[in-house]
Amino acid sequence: MKNNTFDVIIIGGGFAGCAIAYHFAKAKIDTLLLESKHICSGTSSACAGRAQIFDSETQEYLRIVYQGYSELPSLGDELEIDLEWNLPGHLTLYDSEEQLASHLEKIAWMRDLGLYAEIVKPEKIKEIEPFLNSGNCVGSILAEEGHLNPFKFGWGYFKSAKKLGAVIKCFSKVEHFITEDNKLVGVKTRTQSYYGKYFILATGAWSRSLTHKVGVDLPLFFTKAEAMVSEPLPEILHHHIGTNGFYDSVHGEKKSVTLGLGQHINGCLLISNAIQPVNKIKRTSSAWGMPAINQKMKEFFPTLNNIRMIRTWSAPSPFSKDYQPIIGWLPQVENLYIASAFHLAIPTIPIFSRQIVDHVLSQSHNLASDFLEPYSPKRFFK
Repeated sequence: MKNNTFDVIIIGGGFAGCAIAYHFAKAKIDTLLLESKHICSGTSSACAGRAQIFDSETQEYLRIVYQGYSELPSLGDELEIDLEWNLPGHLTLYDSEEQLASHLEKIAWMRDLGLYAEIVKPEKIKEIEPFLNSGNCVGSILAEEGHLNPFKFGWGYFKSAKKLGAVIKCFSKVEHFITEDNKLVGVKTRTQSYYGKYFILATGAWSRSLTHKVGVDLPLFFTKAEAMVSEPLPEILHHHIGTNGFYDSVHGEKKSVTLGLGQHINGCLLISNAIQPVNKIKRTSSAWGMPAINQKMKEFFPTLNNIRMIRTWSAPSPFSKDYQPIIGWLPQVENLYIASAFHLAIPTIPIFSRQIVDHVLSQSHNLASDFLEPYSPKRFFK
C-alpha cells in the first residue's frame, strides 16, 4: 500500500464486503473497504441470523449451503467472537396439500447430506409448539437450521479484517469511478480519491445504481421487507417458525405477508415479513407493514396479542433476474467484480467470500472460477 493506492478496493461494508476483506487481508493483500454509512448498515442490518438450509431452491445450491453451514459452528473461534450459535431448527407451515407436496423432495435432498428433515402432521404441531394455532395448516416440515447473532457475524469479519491489516473507512460513500478506457483505476468519495488494481462491488440492493456510473445496467432488483422485534419474553418458541412462500413473496410484484418468528437468546421475538415492491430504497417502516405483520401473528399466535414491540425496521431485499447470486467479473469493465444478491447469506457467505478472493487473485482458470461460473454477471449480457 502506498498513500491512497491499494491492491483491492471493496465497496460495501455489509456481511459480504467484510468477509471478502477478511479473506483478502488473510492472504496479505493490501485491502481497502469503503462503506457509505457504518458497518452492516444496509440489508445486513435487517438479517434475522437464520442459517437457512431448507430454502435452497436446487440440490446443487443446497450443497453449497451445506458446505457453509458446516463451517458455522467453528467460525466464531476463527473470528475470535462468540456468535451465539445454536440449532433451533425450522418449522415451515403449509396451508395446502399442493404446497406441501411440492417441497417433499427437499426432505430427501437434506437427508442425503445427513441433515434432519421430516413431515410433521397437524395433530403433532401443537405438541412441539404449544403456543402455535395450527388450525389453518394441512401439515408442516421440520428441518435442521442454525441461528447466530447477525450483528456479531458482521462485526467478527470486520474486526478480523482490520486486525489482519485491512483499511476500513466508514462514512466514505463512493460518488464517482475513475476510468481509463474500459478499466477502473480509482474511486472518489466526497473528500478523497483512492486507486487500486481490483474493485469489488459488494453493495447489495445499491449495486445497480453504482454500475450505472460505469454505463452498465445490472439486472438487480429489490423489494422492501419490514419486520419488528418484541420485548424480552420467557421461552415460548422451540423452533424458528414460518409460513411457506417467503421467497415467492420477496420476488413478487404485490404486497404480501409471509410470517416468520424466531426467539433470540435474549428472549426477544423477531417477527417478519411484510413485503412490497418498490422502485426506490426507503428505510422507514410503512403504515401498511406493521399492522399487516401484527394481524398475521395474531392469526397464528393469538395468545401473544398483548406483547409489546420495541423496534420496527425495513430494508431492501435484493435479488437478481433469475434469483441466483451475482458473483464475478462485470464483462464491460475489465477489473470490476460484482458480489451481490446473495441467497441464504448466513450459510453461503463463508464459502462465497473465500472463493471470490481465490477467483480475483487467480490469473488463470482454477477451481474457484469453476465454482462461481453459474453466478457470473455475464449470463445477463449474452
